[in-house]
Amino acid sequence: MSIEERLSRDISKRDVWMYSTLPYQIAYGPVGTIIALFILDLHGTVIDVSYAMATFYLISIIASVFWGWMIDQYNSRRVFVFIAYAGVGIVLAAMAYATSIVEVIALFGVLSFFTASAATPLSLLVMETIDKKLWARGFSKLQMLGSIGGALGLLVASVVTGFLPLRILMLILIPFTIASLIIAFAIREPQKALERREIIKNRLALRVRLMMHSLLFIRLPSPHFIKSVFAPRGAKRMQDLTLIYIALFAFYLGSGIFNTAYVPGLRRIGLLNIYVFAVIFGGYAVQTVAFYLSGRYTEARGEHRTIIESLWLRAAGYIAIGLVFVLVSGYAGFIVNLLIYAMAAGLAYAVFYTASNTLLFEEIGNEKRGRKLGVYSGIVGLGYLLGSLIAGYAAFFIGYWFAFVASGALIICSIAVFYRFYSGK
Repeated sequence: MSIEERLSRDISKRDVWMYSTLPYQIAYGPVGTIIALFILDLHGTVIDVSYAMATFYLISIIASVFWGWMIDQYNSRRVFVFIAYAGVGIVLAAMAYATSIVEVIALFGVLSFFTASAATPLSLLVMETIDKKLWARGFSKLQMLGSIGGALGLLVASVVTGFLPLRILMLILIPFTIASLIIAFAIREPQKALERREIIKNRLALRVRLMMHSLLFIRLPSPHFIKSVFAPRGAKRMQDLTLIYIALFAFYLGSGIFNTAYVPGLRRIGLLNIYVFAVIFGGYAVQTVAFYLSGRYTEARGEHRTIIESLWLRAAGYIAIGLVFVLVSGYAGFIVNLLIYAMAAGLAYAVFYTASNTLLFEEIGNEKRGRKLGVYSGIVGLGYLLGSLIAGYAAFFIGYWFAFVASGALIICSIAVFYRFYSGK
């Protein structure tokens, strides 16, 4: 038996804990869509949905800093994973009996706080329990299980909501969190615990970590450092990084507007919950497949072309959906949205995410990497937070079509900044 075969067999014995992410994501994957639809069922508006999403992102920022500090203080991996898994189950149970929009928004914030606790410990466990030569395989498996779980969760929600209300769906998802907790007992605390900083030294580890939770604060950037980022002097690398930050802020601001308004918009054109979940599932399924092909695609096409082309596809998809909301509704609207959303939110996002993270990893260099990633995380969080608030008022007072077209316009702004970045290369 070769060394690699022995290592692979060793992985299969030591990575049982990874399978806990599958039922966990089945329960957690549909929650964002459930929240938006549930608020609408309680006679809320898209503005109420935007408040819920803004609360989620705001708490995410705070929680990312808090759990990062806690993980640095206590090396226990299992406890932090348990907190996330149990938190989803508890919030789903409480949500099923919520009677007001305020309760739903508050519970969504609580959910955001709990779920932020697991992403870093899960990533560290891969690096602590698997031989370094097989880290790539370990992270790919962790990503695959999470993606499949999210897709299955949306599929379950689509089927269940065809004949049962959302409250029952929430209760049906709770046993999956219990299954995750049971499997998570397989987690064995590592004899040698790694620091969080080790994640940012490996491109694949960082990418998978940010996919599980998009905010990572290894070290909080000081006001002076933030000022130096957005008012760079001298070093061209810092000037280039500033352009990337601006481009990414436009991207996440546009994405925040679209993602917040989209589910209420689908209900506005007359789609039942089962069709809303079907559209979101279609996009997630395409995204899951695209993530596994995006690395090779980026290598074949080149980072520059991949980023620009994927952004154009996303911008065109957002604007097209805006036009669809003006021209089409009902069953025809379902079919058209299913196709366009799969391309814009599924394919385009997966390809752009992979290529842009590769670019970010290269541009942050080896100096002050934690602070630079802290600025990046702040940009992502702020973009989503502002985008969610803008979405509610834009869709309510002007129209959903305007929110989607504005999202596309912001993606085009991101393209323009990336063009300037590459023109200086």
